[in-house]
Parts: sequence; C-alpha cells; structure tokens
Amino acid sequence: MASERRRTVVEVLIVFALATGAASALYNVGQSVGFVHRNLHAMVALVFLALPQLALRRRGNIERYGFTTQPLGLGLLIAGVAVVVVRTACAHAPMWVPGSCFRAAHPLWRLPGDFPLQVAAQLVVIALPEELFFRGYVQGRLEDVLPPTKTLFGARVGWAWVIAAALFGLGHFLVTFEPQMLTRFFPGLVFGWMFARTRSILPSTIFHAACNLIMAVLSASLLS
Repeated sequence: MASERRRTVVEVLIVFALATGAASALYNVGQSVGFVHRNLHAMVALVFLALPQLALRRRGNIERYGFTTQPLGLGLLIAGVAVVVVRTACAHAPMWVPGSCFRAAHPLWRLPGDFPLQVAAQLVVIALPEELFFRGYVQGRLEDVLPPTKTLFGARVGWAWVIAAALFGLGHFLVTFEPQMLTRFFPGLVFGWMFARTRSILPSTIFHAACNLIMAVLSASLLS
C-alpha cells in the first residue's frame, strides 16, 4: 500500500508539473508570439484535457473521476445555490469575497460586448479543462490512495481535497508568478467540495465559470 501511495503521488505531481510547465511556457511565449497569445486559453485547455486522459488510459472508466453529469439534479442545485450565495455576498457582504465584488451594487450593470462568446469560453475552454484536471484527475486520483476521512456537509473529504486545492492555487501562481494567484486555494476548496459531494465535475464547472463571468460583468460595469 505504501509503495502504491508513493507511485500515485509521484504520478500526480509529474502530471501537475507537466501541465503547469506547459501552461507557463505558453503564457510566456504568448507575450511575444501573436498566434500563441490569441489561442492561449485553447492551447492550455488541450493540455489540461489531454494529460489526465493519458495518465488514466490504463485505468479506464473516466466517469469514475468525475467526467459525468450524474447526479444531474443535485449538481445543478449545488451550482445554482453557490452562484446565488456569491451574488448575495457581493452585494451585502463584500468584505467576505475577493476581487471587485463591492462593485456588485453598482447601479449601471452592463454585459461585456462579447458576453455570449465569453460564456461559452468560460465553460468549455477554462472551467471544464481545469475542473477535469484538478478535481477529476488530481483530487480523484489522490483519493485512490488518500481516501477521505471526514464528512463535511454531506461530502467525504480528506487530504486529497486539501492537496488538490493547494495545487490549484500553486498552478495559477507558477504560470504568472503573481502572489495573489495563491488565493485560488480557497475557491479550489469549494470546487473540490462540490466534486466530493456529487462525484461529478458538473457543479464545480458551472460554478467556476459563473464566478469568472460575474467578475467579467463587474469589470464591464465598472469601466463603462
């Protein structure tokens, strides 16, 4: 068991290093290469989608690692409640939420001009690949050898949940080297709880995309 645990942790760390290294390289190359800059998110998405598939190819049954919409009702309910909570917190308790949430009470709400495209991009190109990688693969694979030990609001969680959230924050930091990116650890815990509660990346994908879109709407409202 100890050797299996060690092999699994090493596997996850290697895949994480490859994904983060590729994302960082693409980000930095994109600063000077127009084609990479224009297609950066799509290229990173392919990395995050492909590496878990390759790492799990011998194990099969990727649904076991969250790539499923079931349980659909529960997943949609959790995502919906989370979005309402964040929106309410932005308006009434801005000190408890990050970023520009104090602008949620701004009277001039405006959508970005390319909002429909942003919705599709946030869901398919950003949230889905990151959730498949960090929640489905990293958290799910670590749970194979670090099984959950506690129950938190109906979800079984443990060290795999915490480590996946930490790598989520660290991964964002290692791409841009901006210290504030380490705060992604905290939404990583929320996304990870959603995965643990449903065994699906559906709710965390929806909520992840919704949070990014809320920030985009707030930015458009502030700058208009």
